[in-house]
Amino acid sequence: MQWRRKGDFMADGGATNMILLITALLICGAASAILLQSWTETASAVGTNQEQIALNSKTKVTFSGDLAKTTCDSVDNRITIYLQNSGSSILDETEFGAFIDGISSSIVGVPTFLNGATVWSSGVVANITLQSGENLDCDGTEEKRVTAIVSTVSSNGVFGTDSITEVVKLG
Repeated sequence: MQWRRKGDFMADGGATNMILLITALLICGAASAILLQSWTETASAVGTNQEQIALNSKTKVTFSGDLAKTTCDSVDNRITIYLQNSGSSILDETEFGAFIDGISSSIVGVPTFLNGATVWSSGVVANITLQSGENLDCDGTEEKRVTAIVSTVSSNGVFGTDSITEVVKLG
C-alpha cells in the first residue's frame, strides 16, 4: 500500500469542484435569460399602458348644439345629436356607442360631419342619429339622458376612449 501525502488529494477534488462551478454557472445563465425575458414583457406591457393613458388624455368629446331643443322624430323614435371632437386625437366614427336613458341605442346610417369635413379631427362636429328602443314624445317636454362613447383611430395598436352624458330635451 502506498501512502499519499496530504497535498496529493487536491487534484482529485479540483476536478469535481470545477464541474460543480460550471454547472452552477450554466444554471445561473439560464435563470438570467428567463428573468430578462420576463422583464422585457413587463416593460412592454407598462409601455403600452402608458401609451393608453396618454391617448386617453388626448381624447375628448362634447355635446354641441342646443340641448334644450334636440331634433326628434316620434314616428321612427329617433333623435339627432351633435358631438364635437374636443380633443387632439382623431376619432373613429365607426367605433361609436350610445345609450338613451341607460338603454343601448343603435346608430342610424353613418355619422356625417359638418362643414364638409371628411375626418373626425379636433374641432369637427358630427351629426349622429340614434334609434331609441322606446317611444319618444317630441313635444318639447320630454327629457332623456343621452350617453355617447367614442374611440380614436388606432395609434400603434392602442385606442383612446371618452364618454359623455347629458340630459337633452326632445322637441
